[in-house]
Amino acid sequence: MNYYKNASAVTPEATHGSVPTRASEGLRKQTGLTCFSRYGIGMLLAIMVTFSLSAQTPIPRKQFVDYARTSADWVWDKQDSLISAWRSSIDPQDIFGYRSPGHLLEMAAIYATLYEMEGKKRYAERTRQVLLTYGDFRKEFPVAEARRKADYPDGLPALPDFFTTMRFIRSYDILNKKGFLTSTESKQIEETIAHSLVFLLRTQEWGAMNRAALRAEALAWAVRAIPNNPIINDLRTAENAILSDNWGQWEIEDASLYHAVWLYALIGAADAREEMDELFRLPEMYYYAHYFLNLMSPIGMIPDYGDAMRQVNWNRWMIFFEAAAKAYNDPQMKWAATVIENQYLDLSNPRSVGLGYMLLDCVRYGTESIKPMKPTSGSAEVMEDIVGKKIVYRDGWDKNSTYMLYNYRDEGDGGLLFRNYLRDVIPVEEEKMTHGHADENSIALLMEDGDMLLTDAGYRDFLPSGYFGSYRQDYFHNRLCVRNEKIWFGQEAGEYRYSMGDYPAVDPQPVLDFLHNAGSYRRVRTQKVDFLTFPDVDYSRTKLIDDQMGYEWDRVVTWVKDPGLYVVFDILKSRSEQYFTGVNMWHSRKIVSQGENWFDTQYDTLDSKALNPNKNLLIYFPRNYYRFYQTTEANRNYQQEMAIAEYTGQFFELGQHIGYVTVLVPHQSSESPQKWLDAIEFVGSEEENDGLSVKITLGNRTIRVGAKCDLKMDMVRDYERPKYSWESGKIRFEDVQTNADFFYTDLTGNELNFTVVNLTKAYYRNQLLFEQPSSYFGLNFDGQPDASRTGKARLWRDRVVLK
Repeated sequence: MNYYKNASAVTPEATHGSVPTRASEGLRKQTGLTCFSRYGIGMLLAIMVTFSLSAQTPIPRKQFVDYARTSADWVWDKQDSLISAWRSSIDPQDIFGYRSPGHLLEMAAIYATLYEMEGKKRYAERTRQVLLTYGDFRKEFPVAEARRKADYPDGLPALPDFFTTMRFIRSYDILNKKGFLTSTESKQIEETIAHSLVFLLRTQEWGAMNRAALRAEALAWAVRAIPNNPIINDLRTAENAILSDNWGQWEIEDASLYHAVWLYALIGAADAREEMDELFRLPEMYYYAHYFLNLMSPIGMIPDYGDAMRQVNWNRWMIFFEAAAKAYNDPQMKWAATVIENQYLDLSNPRSVGLGYMLLDCVRYGTESIKPMKPTSGSAEVMEDIVGKKIVYRDGWDKNSTYMLYNYRDEGDGGLLFRNYLRDVIPVEEEKMTHGHADENSIALLMEDGDMLLTDAGYRDFLPSGYFGSYRQDYFHNRLCVRNEKIWFGQEAGEYRYSMGDYPAVDPQPVLDFLHNAGSYRRVRTQKVDFLTFPDVDYSRTKLIDDQMGYEWDRVVTWVKDPGLYVVFDILKSRSEQYFTGVNMWHSRKIVSQGENWFDTQYDTLDSKALNPNKNLLIYFPRNYYRFYQTTEANRNYQQEMAIAEYTGQFFELGQHIGYVTVLVPHQSSESPQKWLDAIEFVGSEEENDGLSVKITLGNRTIRVGAKCDLKMDMVRDYERPKYSWESGKIRFEDVQTNADFFYTDLTGNELNFTVVNLTKAYYRNQLLFEQPSSYFGLNFDGQPDASRTGKARLWRDRVVLK
């Protein structure tokens, strides 16, 4: 078969039908952490500045094959020096124990695949040499250290790393099925495989997660390659047990780095079992293909969230989208694969056999017959509020598009046995099971015109987690952090908070010191309240519930598309009677300028690599009464950043709530933020704390954004329906009066555009904008006759002329 011959193109219009779419390694020893390598992030960031996501042309697959071949030849020629370097780097005290040499397995797998594709015997001969001699490297590891380690009672395994074990087995499977090996050679290699898999099974990792899927992939290749080995029944049993936890299941991880590992391993297992079509027919795989497509961002990749580092595992994502595009005949998934390869793939220096190995998988699993087609959808849920629990705000799919990733994913109820198993056997108390962060209701990425404005926290400093749980705990994320104590406020000179004769300044308690703990994850629940998208404004509301601490927190995010700013309302409500402190946390690399309650910020470096930003992000807190502010240097995202905190604390009565208001304004770095500070004003409700709103005045144009704080405030009766009335739910915000959950108004001259959500009535300057007609409600619990009452409309949008 010619794997890289061009096939006839298909027309993109014919591919979807009713499908509901929305749209270099260094020279190092082999390790189970190879997937964490940064692949030259500095170079990638530089590429990102000039790259366009729009017009995408796939790289000819022959170039992939040529790269793989050349990289394998380079390792073949350099293997003596590479092995010498590996030998000098052996660390008997390494936490992972014996690590066999890198490069050789990938080289062997490339040569085996080329032999299968092209039939050249020299490739098979080189593969055979690796397969027959790879176990000899164990002699380099000190015998005393091997005996000391509890997991080596049967001796050192030749293949200690389940991230790469399948590469050895795949190579053997090809040569064996081609009849290239003698029976003696096959027996020796099979013994190497079997001995290594006995070691693999000593450590039990199972459940719907990446490390289990990797083990399942290795076992699937072993069951295929050594069907007559004495341990085959054990291998089949283990394969069925571990693979069934992952095949057609929801992954328990919420981390972009590990999603790619999991998906690639499942594809490898399906390849070994010759069940690729069956895999992609699974509804879960169909879901994940569209889920990750809809997460694609202006960096040309899935953004990092959870345990992840920026732009890591792009090669695995490339393979996944290639395979999905072929399976679903989908030009948008082909676009995603092509974007990744065009942005991150550098074929000019073919030395990475790890990359070469994956490029051959792109050839094997993908196709050149589909023409890429860029998605055109806008803001959307990704994909819903049960499994995905993410929202993407976007105005396009180009590198300069506006993009925000909002993540409200909690640990959820799925995979209970798997999550509990991990908690019980490994030290992962900082993680949301598993590899997740305390990032509920957080903004993981904000970009505009190619500039980073907000970004996620990073993975970790060291095993199992860095200082104070870095970077997993809530205080490393752009979110509200709540503690059930009251922080020490301190005071400014001349304030009367403390009874000292001259009323001196008293230092406040450092916010991060107040928040810091071991970083242990505390389980919470999240729910979507609402999400709506319109041409002029997008709106979401999500809720976090902490049953143990006794509070709930709603975050309302509104994107006002013109002039292009974000209004964020955070509403903290007590479910108990106790003290709470809420800290509205935001993070940036540096603060360019600041005032009492505003901070003009910029990401000039990322992961300590220089950027060249053209835009700043103004973080403005317009509601500043009884709010306090601190900024602190903090280690985050592998660099020194600035943590910005707005906070207050008090005793809460049962059901009491308070609100925080943040306005995020991207603007040119050369532009002073003063015009925005002058334009933006907090407008409270007539009855304090009923609602929150912001007024934005731009010349003769006035924009208002507002939200009800307590969505249950108007529920005043149970004996008849509806439970609410206009009188019980109405709130006045200067010119606006409504019982809506959310409103947006845009007044220019006397022409008013408005959006109101979940309401019976709305006024602007006492002019009626909308009133839901009444209807009959019957079957009253109090036994009264049917009566005319008014239920709430889902939403209303209109344009009116004010009188």
